Amino acid sequence: MSETIKLDRFHPDTSTCDGKNIQHFYEGFFGQFQDSFCYTFVIQFIIVALMYYNVGKGRYWKVLFYASLAGLCGAVVENMTVAVICTESNKTKEYGYIVPFLINEIFWAPCEYAIPYLNLIKMKAFAKGKLALWMRYIIIGLTVPFALFRFLIGWNRMTRGYLQDSTIHSLHGYAFAVMALADILCTFCILYFVRKNNSKMAIKTSNINDYIKHSSYTILLCVDIVSTLLSILNIITNTESTKDLISGKLVTPLHCLKCSFVLILAADALIFKYGVNTSSIHSSDNSRTYTYGAGADSYNFATKSTNGYVSRNNYSNNYSTTVDMSNVTNNNTSNTSLGPSSGKNQVSQLNMYSVSPYNYPTIDSDIIKSPVKKSIIKNYTNIKTPPSAYESPDSAKTYTEYNVYPQQQQFGFLNQNKEYMKEY
Repeated sequence: MSETIKLDRFHPDTSTCDGKNIQHFYEGFFGQFQDSFCYTFVIQFIIVALMYYNVGKGRYWKVLFYASLAGLCGAVVENMTVAVICTESNKTKEYGYIVPFLINEIFWAPCEYAIPYLNLIKMKAFAKGKLALWMRYIIIGLTVPFALFRFLIGWNRMTRGYLQDSTIHSLHGYAFAVMALADILCTFCILYFVRKNNSKMAIKTSNINDYIKHSSYTILLCVDIVSTLLSILNIITNTESTKDLISGKLVTPLHCLKCSFVLILAADALIFKYGVNTSSIHSSDNSRTYTYGAGADSYNFATKSTNGYVSRNNYSNNYSTTVDMSNVTNNNTSNTSLGPSSGKNQVSQLNMYSVSPYNYPTIDSDIIKSPVKKSIIKNYTNIKTPPSAYESPDSAKTYTEYNVYPQQQQFGFLNQNKEYMKEY
């Protein structure tokens, strides 16, 4: 394009009114929905709003929702303005300033910069110390140049009366460069702090760490790559000395993908939340069986946490014990009843075990070695155990009550990563 050519909103290079035969406003507005840059923001808001209403909570989902809402408002304002200025009745009308193009940047800026801010929320769960604080300041500080470039884009659109030209494309490239820089900083910080925390915290095999490695890493890298390429190509294809090297059409698919970033991150967050809930259900409703000894002396130990009960069964001797954990609450003790049940063969010797505070079986080696009398429940209270606490083959006791400390730690990773989970 030669700089001597005067551009207007009907010129093909301005991507505003070219090829639009609009007779009425409503025809022009609804006709814009065939444009992917318009429809993407509409369907993105609908899907994200449904996700937010049904499963979303926490700051992360709120940012996703408001970012999609800002994108919808931006698309509606822009395409309504185009529908007005491109109608046949206004074809010969000269506009001094098209103010809605500048006002529209109020919506485009938060919609686009929500991506680095979402990554900043992810980073907050792992990043601690001065380095994390400085990174937050830098990423938040980058909003200033980003907002400046977005303002210049809106100003040029308002004063020139159309959406695109080489200058506006270049300004988009600079704005995308700021976004890419913020995204890359967030990515490196998340990778660094997660790796650092892995050496200190027992979450190396947790579902959250697995999610971050396999899901978020991929999404973060895709966002970084798309933002970087979009910035570089926008600048190269609109610089006079390099614009003939690469076709500007290569930017279009990347730009469409960038418009869908909020939807992609929302889907990623939904998958993460589904994975957490599924893992939590499996962790709280699973069964485990352990076999000790060999031959006739062997016995199985089974646990199942359904309905708040922990069941332990001795299949070899037909001895079973049930611990009712339904009334056990944190920071309180409860009475737990243990009751033996006799089967066809009477118990000759009880293989003893202790109840662990984490619902895992523990076996004392001396129990296996010698058939001495042992307490069924470890004396956690350091109070002398009464004689009734001992079982023997001749014991006539059927039920005995004991005080057992409640479980103090939740199973799995949820208790260890509350800071991360509360954002979702």
